[in-house]
Amino acid sequence: MPLNIFPVTIKDITPAIHGLLSRPGHEIRTTPTLVYFHGLNGSRNQIFQDRYLEFAEAIRDLGVNLFSVDLRGHGERRENKERPAIENLMKIITHKEKNPFYGAMEDIKKIFDFLVDRKIAHPAKMAVAGLAWGGMHALYALRQERRLRCCIALLPVCKITSLVEFKGLEKHPLIQQFEPLNFLEKLAPKPLLIVTGEKDTRADPHFAAQLYEKLHPEYAVAEAEENLAYAMMLGAGHAYDSRLTQWTVEWLEKYLLAEEKGPMFE
Repeated sequence: MPLNIFPVTIKDITPAIHGLLSRPGHEIRTTPTLVYFHGLNGSRNQIFQDRYLEFAEAIRDLGVNLFSVDLRGHGERRENKERPAIENLMKIITHKEKNPFYGAMEDIKKIFDFLVDRKIAHPAKMAVAGLAWGGMHALYALRQERRLRCCIALLPVCKITSLVEFKGLEKHPLIQQFEPLNFLEKLAPKPLLIVTGEKDTRADPHFAAQLYEKLHPEYAVAEAEENLAYAMMLGAGHAYDSRLTQWTVEWLEKYLLAEEKGPMFE
């Protein structure tokens, strides 16, 4: 059965946020919704193409909306459409006003406000997932957005300057501020699943494990240790793997589609 995909533009922000919304059926109604953030140099199209398509189909089969958006400096949000996203990104990465990190925080609020205001998603039934660079942004969203029910970070970048593109920026204060290991805190008791690949040389699982160890005490204090999970896919590198879909579906079934009324967390 083909996906029901609709183009969406959130215009009350600069640059406008371009997205693709996949609904589980033809009926237009308020539905549990997963927001997806793509990887570095990707776009909103990523999750609906090639090897990723099974992920989108699995979300549809759950009866959940899938909303994929262009991140800052990517896709239609590139300042120079003739150049790859990374070249555009490097021009603004440390810019005081245009940097994509402050912009990401603004984007996150706009995205979830839009989903609720347009009655696409119920405020108590929203989740976020992301792959690699997008996994880092999913973690940012969990920190930023109190309405989120749960988060799945797939092969997440947990140290920006471990990526070859950002070598030399280790001491830049803006990068230091938004390094996940520095920036992410007070996430408990929101359910968070981190999935890494044993042989991932791009998003080094060592840093994701460090993040898990950092967050574990706050989940313990909140008596919500079961809401924080770390999984490593043996033999996997930095590439799509069907196990990513399996883990995501199981996490959404447990936390997004639970029957409680209203927000699970305040």
